[in-house]
Formats: sequence, structure tokens, C-alpha cells
Amino acid sequence: MDQNTFLKKLDEAGIDTEKAIGRFMGNTALFLKFVRRLPEALRFKEIRTALQQEDDEAFYMLVHTLKGTAANLSAENLAECVQAILVEYRTSGFKHMRKLEGLLRETEVESEKLSELLRDMDAALADG
Repeated sequence: MDQNTFLKKLDEAGIDTEKAIGRFMGNTALFLKFVRRLPEALRFKEIRTALQQEDDEAFYMLVHTLKGTAANLSAENLAECVQAILVEYRTSGFKHMRKLEGLLRETEVESEKLSELLRDMDAALADG
């Protein structure tokens, strides 16, 4: 998969690549290096554990870090999902666990789309 095709697929998956590359001062290679690390930042097991344990500090830190990562990569759809978790948490803490769990599931579904694309890209690079 060539770079332009991959960038187009990222756009289709909810990443504003033009905006993201601008954040990386026009360095497309650097952006691609960071976007390929996105699956490592998706620490859903840890987020879910913090949610189940009602660990305020860990939950907030993990979710806020994920939001920052998504926003910096201009993964707009993912960032919106994570922002919804933060809004609910800031509003109600852990009072509405089912809602937080539902929002977390939505975020995981959205992140899986990106992760699958990134895995496909890595496979194509390994074959190429």
C-alpha cells in the first residue's frame, strides 16, 4: 500500500490527516510513525480495570491520555468518543457505571477500526 493510499484510508477511518500532518510540521513520515503506535496507546484493559475498581486517578489519567493521543493524531471520531467518556465522568463520577461502560464499548469499537487499518498497513509493509 503506497503512502497516499494509506493516508486516504486513514481519512476514511476518521483521521484528518491534513490537520495531523500539520501538527507534525508537515513531516508525513513522522506522523505515520506516531499513528502506527496508536494501538499501543489503546490501554482499554487498564481503563476497564480502573473503571471497575472506581479508581478515580487511574481512570481519569488513562482516559485523558487517550484523548490527548487521539486529538494529537487528529483521530476525530476516536477523540469524540473519548471526550464523551470524560464529560460523563466529570459530570457524575462513577455514579452512572452502565453509561460509562457503554461509552467505553463505543470507544473500543471505534478504535478497532483504526487498529485494523494499522495492522493491515504493517502487514503490507512487511510483505512489500
